[in-house]
Amino acid sequence: MPKIDRFSLPRVTFLLLAVAFGFAIPASAIPASGQAQDLDTGQPLTVAEKSDFKSTSRSAQVVQFIDQCDAHAEHVSKFVWGKTHDGKDMVGAIVSTTNYTLGDQPEDRNVILLLGNIHSGECAGKEALLMILRELTHDPAHGWLKHNVILIAPNYNADANDKVAKDNRPGQVGPVNGMGQRHNSQDLDLNRDFGKLESPEARALVGLIDKANPHMFVDCHTTNGSKHQYGLTYDIPHNPATAAPIRDYLRNQMMPEVTDQLKQKGQLTFYYGNFNRAHTTWTTYGHQPRYSTEYVGLRGRLGILSEAYSYLDYKGRIVATKDFVSALLNFVTQNHETVRGLLDSVDADLIKSGKTSPERTSISLGAKAVAFKEKFMVKGFKDGQPHDYECDFIGNYKSTKQVPMPYAYLIPAEHKNIAQRLQMHGVKVEKIGQTGNSQNSDLQLEVQVDTLRSLVRNEQTFQKHKMIRIESERSAQKQTIPAGMFVVRTGQPLGRLACYMLESQSDDGFAFWNFLDDSLEVGKPYPIW
Repeated sequence: MPKIDRFSLPRVTFLLLAVAFGFAIPASAIPASGQAQDLDTGQPLTVAEKSDFKSTSRSAQVVQFIDQCDAHAEHVSKFVWGKTHDGKDMVGAIVSTTNYTLGDQPEDRNVILLLGNIHSGECAGKEALLMILRELTHDPAHGWLKHNVILIAPNYNADANDKVAKDNRPGQVGPVNGMGQRHNSQDLDLNRDFGKLESPEARALVGLIDKANPHMFVDCHTTNGSKHQYGLTYDIPHNPATAAPIRDYLRNQMMPEVTDQLKQKGQLTFYYGNFNRAHTTWTTYGHQPRYSTEYVGLRGRLGILSEAYSYLDYKGRIVATKDFVSALLNFVTQNHETVRGLLDSVDADLIKSGKTSPERTSISLGAKAVAFKEKFMVKGFKDGQPHDYECDFIGNYKSTKQVPMPYAYLIPAEHKNIAQRLQMHGVKVEKIGQTGNSQNSDLQLEVQVDTLRSLVRNEQTFQKHKMIRIESERSAQKQTIPAGMFVVRTGQPLGRLACYMLESQSDDGFAFWNFLDDSLEVGKPYPIW
């Protein structure tokens, strides 16, 4: 039975009659900011809608909107999944027609996580996700809910969301009353923090991802790159270290169907990219797990990037994002068994190979984007008029460096920070000498040790780091393994992620981000075996 809406239609009718007959209306009778309603449906309006798409919601208004949906429907519940750097609650909504506790893995439905406002100036995603929440709130029989539990986190970067200014995103069309900032309160880009986890926001989100283990994760952005005709572009994990079945399924089945579905609605979409000056190439973004969707791909799940078009009007961006996310939800609902089977198979294969023959799995540690074999027609403009360009699509990442996956990694006790960082990701870490593990005495084992041949530090600071690139040479050595050393076995669902973060030559691992600087010296062994 649905909960009683705190602002029901009869109350709205009373307010209208009071105005018509000149009665005084107490302030308490007027819905709070962020809770205005459509008079035809009694459903709450977003701040974007009630401002005629001139404004975006502050964090308190997002919470009010979620509260109202929670109060209205039994199948909607608010949840708090962390705190920002400035101490704001990170708030979302769980939508499920069956009993669900965060962390459950229901046998009959998949878990979907929808994220907005990682960059708060790119606020269309936040407003679109609130509209999707409203749609689900007022339709407990919605088709998406038959096979999915949907988690909606519309306002990830809540601190920056409230630092509104009209010039926070120059060139973006609206909202005219301003939008939030890109970086969090530590001046960190949260979409570069998925590997190193230096912000409380990223730690909270990765904790949520680990706990919920969503089958699909969607990250909603707005891009301000090349001028093109698409209301929204999208992308999928590029990293060759992501399991090939996931990349193939997304590129060859899921995204073509979603693109066709949107085309039928009049929404033109294509893969994210930018033209070169001559309009002969269309180039995508990076492959490293510092990015949200690349990170989720390495975890063995479907990661989707949504990029509404900055030069489209604000309302158009919200509509395009809502349509795109809706098309994704349509697809995973219609193909729920296939999606679950694919991801379960990827996990099972990695666990089996990691325990029995890990060397069968190669882990890419660096990659370069090259063109796909075929040409693509990309919709741009020429002399202010729509024009299709035949382009090389530079979006096919090929590995430039790879290693066979080892059975396990050994981390010295003095690098407890590395072990703890892995545990933040959800990677299982053991300790030599723990009950049920190895005996308490030191062990003698043959291990693979990397010797550093070169170490190059970036001249410029990026995200408060001067990252390091290492070239190393691997050799087998007999080593004493003391009690207290940490062990990370690769035969686990996050084995690929663990490899990427721990390897010496990784282009986005812990060594790259300076976590091991005190232990790195050319000619000396890398401390992780």
